[in-house]
Amino acid sequence: MRKYLRSVRTELRFQLWSKAVVLPIGGLAASLVFAFAGSISNVTATLSRLKITEAHASENGLFLGEAMEQPNNVVIQGAQRMVDNPLRFDYEAAYFADRAFEGPHAIGTGLEMITFLVIPLLFFIYGCATAVGDVRRRILKDRIVAQGAAPYVAGKVATITLVSVAAVVLTAMLSLGAAPILRTLFLQSDRHDFIYSVDDAGAGNPIVQIAFASAVAASFGLLGLFVGLAVRSMLIPCLAAGALLLLLPFAGPYDPRNILTAAAEGIFNYWGGFNPRPPFPVWTELGVLLTVATLATEALVSTAIWSRTSKFV
Repeated sequence: MRKYLRSVRTELRFQLWSKAVVLPIGGLAASLVFAFAGSISNVTATLSRLKITEAHASENGLFLGEAMEQPNNVVIQGAQRMVDNPLRFDYEAAYFADRAFEGPHAIGTGLEMITFLVIPLLFFIYGCATAVGDVRRRILKDRIVAQGAAPYVAGKVATITLVSVAAVVLTAMLSLGAAPILRTLFLQSDRHDFIYSVDDAGAGNPIVQIAFASAVAASFGLLGLFVGLAVRSMLIPCLAAGALLLLLPFAGPYDPRNILTAAAEGIFNYWGGFNPRPPFPVWTELGVLLTVATLATEALVSTAIWSRTSKFV
């Protein structure tokens, strides 16, 4: 046990010394700019739409108070959305867009977009870099001799997991602190008095949101680590990962991106304007189990390949 703990401490110190942790932590922090820029635009757009809808409704003798007393039914057919109470619908959309900057809701606002668009590729690259860093610095054999093969790999696995959680938690705290400041700076002129409360019983739990984003970060970080251990290269795996994650269309229900999107339903509020929907229906529990099994298989195969090739470094 001491060997493994010593290996984790060594890997953490090495990553701090080499500034390897700057990529995941700095990358997530920087991506908040895009997350909150989209949320600010969403507030402005929803308020403008509410004002237009309210003006049209008042011309027809319908006022907001009356609309809020009527049910709001939304029917989605394909790419079309039919709303039978547009005034209440637009009021609730503006209300939730404004609430996205309030208190703990700001955590979800900061995490919801980057969990899907930034974290998978960013942490895959980080994991891959962690795997090949010692090879590029020509210290792989020295570290294996000093630490042992199993503690060496375990130290990297534990470090990637710890850094993933730390990066997501730091990003969540930055979101919590930045939201009121950004609201004051950019949304002061777009204030609206929401005199009618809206039921937000389904609002996501920020702790669950942090845990979900951390799990996604750790999973893709470990995937990058195991791929990097097997192929000992960053360029081709990272290019392939970028194409698979960001460019190619969804392959089917059990595409990891479809599973991720389905699993996040009910966790994030999507009040910030980013609102992904899985294009294919999927049994989420089975999809998650298959994803975990695939990652475990990749770990076994890649470490077996690595254990053979590392002897000839």
